[in-house]
Amino acid sequence: MAKVACVLLLVIVAGYFGPWAAHPAAGLNLSADDLSDWVKFLPMVKTGNSGLIRELFFISIWLAPIGLGMLAGRSRSWLIKLALLGLALLLVFTPLPKYPELLTAYQASEFVPTFWITIGSLVITVGVGLFGSRTPDRLVAALWIVFGLSIALIAPLHFIKVLSEIERLYPVSIGWGLIATVLGGLSLSMLGVWQWRRSVALRRESASRRETASRRK
Repeated sequence: MAKVACVLLLVIVAGYFGPWAAHPAAGLNLSADDLSDWVKFLPMVKTGNSGLIRELFFISIWLAPIGLGMLAGRSRSWLIKLALLGLALLLVFTPLPKYPELLTAYQASEFVPTFWITIGSLVITVGVGLFGSRTPDRLVAALWIVFGLSIALIAPLHFIKVLSEIERLYPVSIGWGLIATVLGGLSLSMLGVWQWRRSVALRRESASRRETASRRK
């Protein structure tokens, strides 16, 4: 199942960088990464009455590296562990602003949430990548469920809020990036449900065997 989880995480990453608002002109396509910056110029966001938090467009690129770190931590192959952890570290820095804004991002009001959440995601990714080998199966399954639902719902629902504003500027259609994000997230949560049920079944089976063995004694 680790391979399936890895594929789904890569689909989610591709979805993050793929077009959410699609247009025949490539320059008018908007990915989740683009939207995180683009929406701050909308009047509905500037007034603060929209309930839209632009940082939530980063949710998949914060959670996917943590997921890759979890897989790295549970891998027995050091080559695979290093490859997964390296990819995770490469991705986790994506939300940070470019130089020179990066130098003051830790205290600049526009970037403070993004900077510190990214640092938190980095610490968690490294932590589970290096020390996550003994993470209980049911905890991993629960995290897949939470990660998957968060990825499939939070940013896409934010996108729906701003879609009408985009369409006022130029016509767009739903891009494959959004579809990949939603389907990848839902599939990841379903994988978590399956792993949870499997873990519970194995635990019951093990308890039943111990009970049978104790009765025979």
